[in-house]
Amino acid sequence: MSDYQGHAAGYQTAKRQPWRTYLEQPSALALLGDLSNQTMLDLGCGEGHYSRLLKQLGAAQVLGVDLSSDMVELARAQERSHPVGIDYRVGDAGDLTLADPVDLVFAGYLFNHARNREELRAQCITVSNLLRPGGRLVALNNNPDDPPSNFEAGRPYGYSKSIDGPLVEGAGIHYRFELEDGGVFELTDYYISREVMQMLMEGCGLQQVRWPQPVLAQEGVEALGADYWTAIMATPPFCLIEATRA
Repeated sequence: MSDYQGHAAGYQTAKRQPWRTYLEQPSALALLGDLSNQTMLDLGCGEGHYSRLLKQLGAAQVLGVDLSSDMVELARAQERSHPVGIDYRVGDAGDLTLADPVDLVFAGYLFNHARNREELRAQCITVSNLLRPGGRLVALNNNPDDPPSNFEAGRPYGYSKSIDGPLVEGAGIHYRFELEDGGVFELTDYYISREVMQMLMEGCGLQQVRWPQPVLAQEGVEALGADYWTAIMATPPFCLIEATRA
């Protein structure tokens, strides 16, 4: 799985690119909806960006879990400076247990860390086991339908992708983010098709799997113009996934 140790600050900075502010985040928030009085797990929470948003949407209890201790420390630092009542801990999404099931698991770019079906199945089993019956999974994922021929199309938006060979299951996809301070942040995730992802989710008790379309915020059009968004809206770099625990 991708290792963010030593790269947490770069990942945090990459969250500030305009497409993440005006496209990714509004899409996720629209899908999450009103979370009043619900218990939430942010699985693969990173530096806690979405954990804090879950709390703002009304969640009664939010737990953020990430494999990277560097990421968790960034999240805890934010909580110390601006307390909102979120607990963070280091943990592996492929082998995590909680005392009580939760109403919703949010997984932001978690599943694309899985290098093969076995790792993805372990993540899906964890999610299913941690949700109460009827509970929801909401996930962001790198778009498996984005073909290599489109991998350079993200450069105007501050990112690009590359691959060393054909787009086959388990292939490493290398991401390069141009940061606002002139730096570069790079990571590698792995390709698993939409069809295989859905099959594994359903096999682990996650039903009614949906892939909602992203939503562009009007503020993004006003800030940067409609033409700016044409290419990224044609083939977004991310996809949304929603499922329900049987």
